[in-house]
Amino acid sequence: MKIIFSLLFSIYLLSAQLVVVTNKNSELNTIPKEIIQYIYLAKIDKVEDIKVKPIISDDKNLHSKFCNTILCKSESQYNSYWARLVFTGRKPIAKRLGWQEVISKLKELNTIAYIDKKDLREEWKIIYEEN
Repeated sequence: MKIIFSLLFSIYLLSAQLVVVTNKNSELNTIPKEIIQYIYLAKIDKVEDIKVKPIISDDKNLHSKFCNTILCKSESQYNSYWARLVFTGRKPIAKRLGWQEVISKLKELNTIAYIDKKDLREEWKIIYEEN
């Protein structure tokens, strides 16, 4: 039974195609993976002189896949990284938002969020897509 569950869970994770999106009216266009990493690791907050506001999902599976595929870190490594930033006072802790809050925040220009491609909406554009 555990093997079947593990197999189904793996298939689910593989089937979800991760994309990073922004408002379709944003000046942001295609952004390379390295820049997405820098934004979500709070190393930069501007791309081509445009201040970017990253959103973190409270969906555990989606967030875990984002950490693994985009940030190239496990979720525990990501949490440890942020704990150090918060402890040293360099950055406040990032709030994780539910799906409805993500939808609401993406109405703002230059806000970015990672989502499953199947959830893409007409008012958003893809700025990064994992191949």
